[in-house]
Amino acid sequence: MNETADPNNAILLVAIIAFYWALLGSWGQPLPRSGEDKAKRDDVQTRQRTGCIENTSSGDLPLDVIRKIDPGFDLAKFLAGANAAYEIVLLAYACGDMQTLKRLVGPQVLDIFEQATAERRDRQEMLQLTFIGMREATVISALEKDGIAEIAIRFVSDVVSVTRSANDAIVAGDPQQITEVIDAWTFACDTQSRKRKWMLIATDGG
Repeated sequence: MNETADPNNAILLVAIIAFYWALLGSWGQPLPRSGEDKAKRDDVQTRQRTGCIENTSSGDLPLDVIRKIDPGFDLAKFLAGANAAYEIVLLAYACGDMQTLKRLVGPQVLDIFEQATAERRDRQEMLQLTFIGMREATVISALEKDGIAEIAIRFVSDVVSVTRSANDAIVAGDPQQITEVIDAWTFACDTQSRKRKWMLIATDGG
């Protein structure tokens, strides 16, 4: 059975993707290179971290470490892009849209989404998800190491989520109930790149 969300969700997904690409120009502005060239840097660790959001290692406020690299860092624009990405990722996961997810998440997070989607397909179940709105998006930590910047955000959102079987019976969720969802997502980018591209590298449900 093909995994699809209901038509209203599909329309919403298209609209959000358009919004995301409109924001990408401001969310993905170049980061100036740091004063010292690094001879080499470690690869981004794109593992799923459960209950392990890294904190800043100094007494700096979370975003101070990012502003040391990019004094012009615009928090409002970053959060607008992160909010859009959060919504897109949720709906793309519900639809089983791996092509959209590949553009937004790191390889190990993508592996987890692909496995969950495949298991849902094997059970012939369909996830219907309606994103109601974002209540809160707060930066909880930030770090920069070996040319990689990471920012963790705590999202509090309202969704309606229903999982249905092949015969349309409700397996989980309630189509009449709005549920509060709390997530901590970590985004990373290469600060040495001419154009910053933030990717989702870790998720942690709160």
